[in-house]
Amino acid sequence: MGDDRTWEHVSCAARTSTNGMTADSFPFEHAFLARVATRIINEVKGINRVAYDVTSKPPARSSGSEGNL
Repeated sequence: MGDDRTWEHVSCAARTSTNGMTADSFPFEHAFLARVATRIINEVKGINRVAYDVTSKPPARSSGSEGNL
């Protein structure tokens, strides 16, 4: 990609779950995620950015904010 901006695909997620109904992101170390992202970008055609989703499933709410963001 060099100095040019590209628009391709975004990819990456890992989850842990004990009941199959809820899930949390796996707590990878930052250095590991950086190495994996670099390899994916350099070695997989069509991927130019890697995003790691840390949102719990279903999305968590702060206590006392039911229905409010």
